Amino acid sequence: MVAKPRPVRPETIEVGNKVREIRKRAGLTMQQLADAIGVSLLTVQRIETGKVSPSVVLLSEIAYHLRYPLTAFIGGERNVVLLKGKEQSTIKSGKLNLKVMAHRGAVNDNISVTIGQGDTGVIIGKHKNEGYELTYIIKGRNIFKYGGKEYRLEAGDVIYHDGKDWHSVIALEPTEFLNIHFAKN
Repeated sequence: MVAKPRPVRPETIEVGNKVREIRKRAGLTMQQLADAIGVSLLTVQRIETGKVSPSVVLLSEIAYHLRYPLTAFIGGERNVVLLKGKEQSTIKSGKLNLKVMAHRGAVNDNISVTIGQGDTGVIIGKHKNEGYELTYIIKGRNIFKYGGKEYRLEAGDVIYHDGKDWHSVIALEPTEFLNIHFAKN
């Protein structure tokens, strides 16, 4: 039995055509765009021909690397992007779920915004990064370890720090938080 090809939605073709047009104006090959956004050449080909519709996450990365506003790809009102709950990408790692609210480039090239949820225990292991972070605790109690010190955080607390030193988070109970990362130039 031969599978019937799925019909291509007109809006998928329109997005693909815009990606191709803007990529060519930027002077990039499909391979260069694929490398920049971390996908295969085949994925870029399928997006540009309308065979697949990129997720908002991937489209945001495409817009960022082409230095073009995301709204130009998705139509609608100028300078307005609505991400319905089911369209927001979620990254799962161990006891932590991160929902990406604004990808790098959505606000500006140096800012990303996530909402995180974690179960009791270590939710973010020891790490460091370039730039600064501001975290608002929505729910739960946590221990934030930074630079050899421990900070007890609970709902309503805000912590701001330079990411250059090792830091980690232990949730004392189920937790939710909003994190804004300001990357260095």
